[in-house]
Amino acid sequence: MDHDAFLAHWRAFWADPSPEGAGRLAHPDMVMSFPGRPPVIGAEGWRDVLADLLGRFPDLRLEPTAYGHNDEGVSFVSWRGTLTVDGEKRTFEGVDRMSFADGKIVETFVAFDTAPFLAALA
Repeated sequence: MDHDAFLAHWRAFWADPSPEGAGRLAHPDMVMSFPGRPPVIGAEGWRDVLADLLGRFPDLRLEPTAYGHNDEGVSFVSWRGTLTVDGEKRTFEGVDRMSFADGKIVETFVAFDTAPFLAALA
């Protein structure tokens, strides 16, 4: 696993995210877990989540703040996100813990500050 190349792909994806691009990072059998939702199953499931998120928050972007990996092939990306809610730019932070198969994310746990999203849904 080339972790530096993966981070470059991750960064490029989140600089201009799109549902169509989800398969570049996600393994077809990916399982994604994050706060407040049931697990997302498969690259197609993640594509649907992205379509919903970008439909609500078209300017959603993530920028890595730190990156690391261990000898078992698990990567960690901490990041800062931005989006606009009711005309106001909001920032939030989170971290992804990812494992891989065939060079793509097969399992990921995402933890993040959900306050900007909850405010938008209130």
